[in-house]
Amino acid sequence: MAVIVVVPNPDTETGAPRIASSLVSSLRAVRGQVPAADRIEVVEFTDLRSRPEPPTAAAEAAQIERQVLEGWWGAAVRAGQGRGEPDDLPRALSGTVHFAHQRRPPEDTARELRRYLTDRKFRHELRDRTQACIGPETRVVVGHSLGGLIAYEALCAVSDSIAVTLVTLGPALCGPLVVFDLLDPAPRSSQGEWPAAVQHWFNIVAHTDLTALCEARLTERFGPGIDDMVIEPRTVTESLSGYLLDRSTGLAVATGLSTEFR
Repeated sequence: MAVIVVVPNPDTETGAPRIASSLVSSLRAVRGQVPAADRIEVVEFTDLRSRPEPPTAAAEAAQIERQVLEGWWGAAVRAGQGRGEPDDLPRALSGTVHFAHQRRPPEDTARELRRYLTDRKFRHELRDRTQACIGPETRVVVGHSLGGLIAYEALCAVSDSIAVTLVTLGPALCGPLVVFDLLDPAPRSSQGEWPAAVQHWFNIVAHTDLTALCEARLTERFGPGIDDMVIEPRTVTESLSGYLLDRSTGLAVATGLSTEFR
C-alpha cells in the first residue's frame, strides 16, 4: 500500500511517473524522507474522464458554471488581474495572468468542475478510486485543484483506521462559494466537515491561481488547525509541477512522512 497518494486534477494529469518524480525532487530538496518509487501512488482517472456525461438540466448546469466563472472573476479583480464587470466573462478571464498560461479556456475548466458537482455517478467513481488507494500505511495524501476536492471528500468517507496528513494544492475547495455549498458531506452552519482521517492539513495556494483565490485560507471554511500558505512560485499552470516543486510543498509532505499519529 502507498505511503503517499497523489490525487491530480482528473482533467489535466500529466502522467504518474512525472508527478512522482517531481515529488521526489521536492522531498530531496528539503532533505525529507524519500519513499521507494512503489510507495508513491498517483491516482489514475484517464478511463473515467473519457466517459460521456449523461444529460443534465441545462439551466442548472449553466447557472453553476456561471457562478464559478463569476467567482473566479471576483478573485481576479481582488488580485489585480482584472477590472470592472466584463460583458464576455470567459474572454475576460482568458486574458488574466492565470488563465493566459492554461491550455484550456476558463469555460471548459468551469464545466469540468460543474460536472463533478452534478454528475453523481462520476463523482462517486472518482472518489471510490481514490479511497481504494488509501490504506492504513498511507501517511500523506496530496490533492491538486479538483483533485484536492476529490481527496477531501474521499477522506471524509474512509475507515477510521486511517490517519494522514492532507496537503491540498490550489484546491477547488478554495474556489467559488457554490463549490463549497455543494460539498459532500454538506457544510453545516457555514462550516465544512473536518475529515476524521486527517490529523494534519496543509493548504498551499499560489498567489496567481484564480481557481483557488476565492477563499485561499481554508481556515475560514473548515475552522482552525489548517496550515494555510499563499506562495509565489515561479510558475503555476494546470499541471502539478509548479506546486510540487515549491519548497513549501516539499516541507509539508516531509512533515507528514515524519509525523507519528499512532
